[in-house]
Amino acid sequence: MTEETDHGAAIRAAREHYDTARAELFAKIRAALLDDLGPSAIARDSGFTREYVAKIRDGKGPKGV
Repeated sequence: MTEETDHGAAIRAAREHYDTARAELFAKIRAALLDDLGPSAIARDSGFTREYVAKIRDGKGPKGV
């Protein structure tokens, strides 16, 4: 590792980006559910299962999102 390469900073930045994108995705899923888009359609668009979308809907999905 050279002094110019700070892998830790790159990892932290990527993690921050991931957390932000994940929170945005879950907010969009909740909004779609409120607009009466069904779990099956959301599952197709998100790549999640219908069951996971239902957990997000019911507030039983991942913590902190």
